[in-house]
Amino acid sequence: MIRKFNCLFIVLFLVVLPSFAQTGITDDKIHVIFSGGHADPSIVRDGDDFYLTYSSVSKRPGLKIWHSRNLVDWTPIGYALTENIGGVWAPDFIKHDDLFYIYFGGGEHQYVTTSKNPAGPWSKPVLLDIKGKIDPGHIADDKGNRYLHLNNGNMVPLSKDGLKVTGDPIIRYKGWEYPADWIVECFCLESPTLIRRGDYYYLTSAQGGTAGPATSHMIVSARAKSPEGPWENSPYNPIVHTYSADEKWWSKGHGTIFDDADGNWYVIYHAYRKGKTAYGRHILIERINWTEDGWFVTERDRENEGSFEVHYNEKVTDDHFDNAELNLKWQMEARGEETNYMTGGGEFTFINENEYIQTLQVTPSEKDYEVQIELGSRSGQTEVGIAIWYSETHMAGIGIQGDEVIVRIRKGGRPIKGVEGEKVRFLKVRLKDQCVNFFYSLDGVKWTMSERTQEVSAYTNNALGGSSYLRPAIYTKGIGKASISSFKYEPVK
Repeated sequence: MIRKFNCLFIVLFLVVLPSFAQTGITDDKIHVIFSGGHADPSIVRDGDDFYLTYSSVSKRPGLKIWHSRNLVDWTPIGYALTENIGGVWAPDFIKHDDLFYIYFGGGEHQYVTTSKNPAGPWSKPVLLDIKGKIDPGHIADDKGNRYLHLNNGNMVPLSKDGLKVTGDPIIRYKGWEYPADWIVECFCLESPTLIRRGDYYYLTSAQGGTAGPATSHMIVSARAKSPEGPWENSPYNPIVHTYSADEKWWSKGHGTIFDDADGNWYVIYHAYRKGKTAYGRHILIERINWTEDGWFVTERDRENEGSFEVHYNEKVTDDHFDNAELNLKWQMEARGEETNYMTGGGEFTFINENEYIQTLQVTPSEKDYEVQIELGSRSGQTEVGIAIWYSETHMAGIGIQGDEVIVRIRKGGRPIKGVEGEKVRFLKVRLKDQCVNFFYSLDGVKWTMSERTQEVSAYTNNALGGSSYLRPAIYTKGIGKASISSFKYEPVK
């Protein structure tokens, strides 16, 4: 009898287990799932599966796709965009009928790409006839009519297949009037995302500017009985906001609400870590509740940030370039022309046909770390090195050019005197407390540190623009070939 009971218990446990796994976030904490460098998150649910992407800005391949079944643990499964169409911003990841769509901004245009499977393959991006508008957010009504909402409250109708714009932009929403004495960057009504629940369509938008003062960004809600409005603002606005620079998370905004298979509801958004804006925006998730009058609010007191829990998922690992395909952690700087390279057999090789800088980048979880490379062969005066990268004009790295070891600060460089570059086989940079140090080695065991140290806390969007962030980058410059034999990454405690 006891043996039968145990078997029955095990069966019941296995039946119930997926429900527990589905609700991976069960408290009123803010859960941090990705570190800096993951702006404008968008999420879609398909049964028990969640898929997520975010802005890839100037990196290629773009629109990295992640998968989870509990909202806490995420696995990369591919990229939706391989070609260079300029900076990639503010995606809206949705499923309509049996097809997945990602609407997104690329350069000065708006695009859509589709796939039957989030892991790909994804279609060639389709250019949408939208001029001067950004941040597309998709919604369909119960008759199958489809629309895109855009920044500044604009809306355009779409074709039935969602691949064409069939009318001119019309302003349908004017945003929420926050108190006049609030310290924000700008009104900036942006990033509309939409769902339907019951009799209402809910429009979730960002206001206040994406960076600027710590108290700038916010998430606001409105609802209507038609995707075309008229829209009624929530009496609980703002849903998410940074009320003081003393809070742990600055510029919280760009939100999407969604549910799980068990009927629990959440909001996902991005934010900067207090005093650490150089590291870019993190992705945060927390639970929301629905009020009796049909609005949603966070489970925590909206003016009390409360506690948070960290589950960083973008883990950087060493690489010896043994495979014929690059690991999904790598991205390159999107330039006007395609970057040529070879990888596999223990070596990654840049093949440069232009003078401008090329990079191979990763996004780290930690804010303090060391990265090192072992150099392979080079041709001509091609320079190759390792850097902490914000942009081509604001980097902090060390490289080899000819017989010189060069420390690069911003765009300029200064050779280290008395060092024979041809004998140097290893280069390393360390980022700690927002300062970068530079090292070189003949054997990878004994290291020499440069006398120069570069403080990089001002490498931020507020100071430099570009919505970039600090990350490691292998770089090369000059016509020719340059190879790397290995890449190592180690957090600095």
